[in-house]
Formats: sequence, structure tokens, C-alpha cells
Amino acid sequence: MSAHAMELVLYDLGVKREARTAFGEDAAAFLKRYGVDASESEMIRSFNMAGLLKAGVSPLLTYGFWMMNAPVKTRVAYLERSRETA
Repeated sequence: MSAHAMELVLYDLGVKREARTAFGEDAAAFLKRYGVDASESEMIRSFNMAGLLKAGVSPLLTYGFWMMNAPVKTRVAYLERSRETA
């Protein structure tokens, strides 16, 4: 697993509108561009914040990704998902 690859994905999803659009239209196809493996892709697609944090992804990037892309864009929801068992 590569925290660097996942961080690049989350950065792009946090700051690039075209990335968010592509992710929303076909997340699997979008993530293939970054070379993340199947488990990394699943963590990102399912908004598995605890798993991403456990894998060494920056909390700043996971929070930005959450606030720009998650179905429920609140700090409370982010913290709840971050505390779940990875």
C-alpha cells in the first residue's frame, strides 16, 4: 500500500473540481489513473477514514477529502468515521 499515492488522490479530490466530477461519475475508473491497489481504492470509495489514517494518510488530506466529497459533510461525521475500526 502506498500512502503517497492515496495522498495524491485525496489532494486532487480536495482541490480540483474536475477530479471531483470524475470521481462522482465513475470512482473506479478515476482511481485507476493513480495506480492505487484494490484495497486503497475501496478505502477511498467507501470513505473509510479510519483505514486511510491507519495506512498513514495525512489527517489534513483525509479531512479535506471528506469535506469536499462525503455524503455528509460535517466535522462530527468525519470524526465518527475516523474513530471506527479500520
